[in-house]
Amino acid sequence: MATFKEGINGPFKGKVGSVIGSSWRKIHYMKGMRKVKRNKPKPSDKQAVQHHKFRLLNRFFMPIARVLDIGFRGHTSRATAKNVAFGYNYDHAFVEDGDQIKLNYPALKFSHGSLYTAGAEQASLIGEGIKVIWDPKTYGVGGAMDDVGYAIAYSVSSDLLLCQTALRHEGEVVIPFEEQIRGPEMHVWLFFADSRGKQVSRTEYIPLTDPEA
Repeated sequence: MATFKEGINGPFKGKVGSVIGSSWRKIHYMKGMRKVKRNKPKPSDKQAVQHHKFRLLNRFFMPIARVLDIGFRGHTSRATAKNVAFGYNYDHAFVEDGDQIKLNYPALKFSHGSLYTAGAEQASLIGEGIKVIWDPKTYGVGGAMDDVGYAIAYSVSSDLLLCQTALRHEGEVVIPFEEQIRGPEMHVWLFFADSRGKQVSRTEYIPLTDPEA
């Protein structure tokens, strides 16, 4: 609140914009209008579902933002890699079972590109983690021996997402997943990126050959 002296046209009274002029005991003053807090409308059922889907996918991708920077680096001229990944996955990323909404893990993609993948991909549980193998040969079909493979594993029960890398010519990599945090449901993916930082492959989902009971 501020006081003021009379101007050429006398004291200022009433409302002008967001300011109110008034007086008390011959003291003229101005004060701002009180802001009225408006309650936000309750979201519709459709909006609530969309918000839930957004939170699910955003929470899943958050720990591997740097991997997404690589997997979607060819599509980030107007958006961040995480936003691109979100848009690319949203339409097929969920499974709805009644009132429950879950991530559709086999459909999730961590990369998008035309680089050669590998072929013969397999994933299996071993003592020290998850072993992922692939065909290391390229046969001149669009890959190079020094391409980097990004093997990603996720434990649903422990909500833990890990990534391990190896060169294409190595043909295998072990993702360190301790037995006590694996849980009964595990998911594995693999994609490749070239050493020049220009090309990436699509993401391959790899079912575990011997999942834990």
